[in-house]
Amino acid sequence: MHRKGFLLARYIRYLAKFKLTPYGRIIVVLTFVAAVGSITVEIPIYQIFCSLFFLAAVAEIVGTFLRPRLEIRCHLPQRATVGVPLTGRVEIENVGYFSAFDLMLGFFEIDPSIRHVDADRVISSLKAGGIAEIPFELVPSERGLHPLGPALVHSTFPFNLMRFAGKSVSLAPLTVIPAYESLDGFEVPQGHRGRPMHPAPLLASKGESPEYVGNREYVAGEPAVRLDFRAWARLGRPVVREYQDEYSFRSAVIVDTWQPRPRWPSWAKPVEGNRQQIDAAVALAAAIGESMHAREIVTDLFAAGPEVYLFRSRQTSARFDTILEILASVQGTSTDPFLVLPGALRENLDSIASAVVIALDWDERRQACVEELRESGIGVRVILVRSQPPTDPFPEGYHGNVQVDPRQILAGEVRWL
Repeated sequence: MHRKGFLLARYIRYLAKFKLTPYGRIIVVLTFVAAVGSITVEIPIYQIFCSLFFLAAVAEIVGTFLRPRLEIRCHLPQRATVGVPLTGRVEIENVGYFSAFDLMLGFFEIDPSIRHVDADRVISSLKAGGIAEIPFELVPSERGLHPLGPALVHSTFPFNLMRFAGKSVSLAPLTVIPAYESLDGFEVPQGHRGRPMHPAPLLASKGESPEYVGNREYVAGEPAVRLDFRAWARLGRPVVREYQDEYSFRSAVIVDTWQPRPRWPSWAKPVEGNRQQIDAAVALAAAIGESMHAREIVTDLFAAGPEVYLFRSRQTSARFDTILEILASVQGTSTDPFLVLPGALRENLDSIASAVVIALDWDERRQACVEELRESGIGVRVILVRSQPPTDPFPEGYHGNVQVDPRQILAGEVRWL
C-alpha cells in the first residue's frame, strides 16, 4: 500500500514538474472540473469533458509517435558571478527519420537559486539530419556550488500541452563566486617585521624570475650554466653570474562568518539578516584579495566558516581565482570559529607579515587574537562588517580599524579602505 502511494506521488510530481506545460495544467484542471460536473450524459458539460479528454489523448498519441531523436552538446562555463547572466548554448542534431517540431530547452532539476531567464525559446522545426542551436542564459542569485541537473531538449508538439523528451546531457555543478566592487585604494598594514621571517619568492604569471646582482669568482663545484664567458675572457679568470631571489610580501586575509543563534528558543535558526552580513564580508574579502593580487602581494586566506579553510599558493595566475572559488563556498557557522582560529594562525605566523581581519562582531576572543598577532610583529587591520553596535566597544581608528555597514558594501559604495 505504501509502495503504491509512493509511486502515485512520484507520477503526480512527474506530471506537474515535467510532463505538463502550463497550458497542459490548465487543460487538466478544466477536465477535472468538467468531470465533476458531469452528472449525466444529458448535461452539456459532459460534452466539454469529452472534448478536453479527447484533446489530451490526441496530444499524447501524436507526441509519442513523433518523439524526436536527437543528439545534443552543451557549452557552458563552469563559473559564474552572483547576479551576472551566464550565457551558454546547446547544439542540437536531429538524428531521426522525421522532422522534429517545437523543440525547447529545459533545466528541471536546477538549483532554485539559479533562474533560466529565456526558457521560452523554441525551434519551430528541425528537419532530419539538420543541426540547430539554442542559446540560453542563467542568472544565479546566491554564491556557492550549485547543481544544474541535466539540460533536456524536448518537444511540445502538438498543441503545446505536454513535453516529450528528446535528449538530455548531464552538467557539472556551477561554481558561483561572490559579486564585489573593486577597491580604488586599500592600505595594507605594516608590522615590525617589514618582511616575513621566511620570505616567499615573488611569483609571476609566467614563473619565478631571480634578479641578477653581479659577478663573482668561480668556486669549484658550482653549476657550469652560471659561468659568464664574456666576463671570463675580459678578466682572464673564471667568473659566474650571481642572482638573488626577489621576495614577495605575504599577507593574510581572515574572514569571520560567525552566526550566533538566538538565546531563545534553543532550536531557533540564526537571524536571517546575518546572511546579508556574511555576503558583505565575503564580497569585501574578494575585493581586498583582488587589490593585493594587483600589487603582487601573496595572500593567505583564512576563511573561518563551519571549519577553518586555509589557502596558500605559489602560482600567481591561479591564486586569486582559487580564492574566489573558496569564498564562494564559505557558509555561516553557529560555532564561534575564533575558538580554533588562533591555533591555525600560530602555525603560519613565521611566513606572514601583515593581516586583515574581516570580523562580524567584536568581543574578547577577537581582541585577544588580534593582540596576539600584533605582539608577534604582524601589522593588523580590523574591518568590522556590522550595522549595529558590537558586543564589546570596537577600537575604531586604532591602527586603521574601521567599521563598515554591510549594506554599503553590497551596494558597491565602499571604494577606499
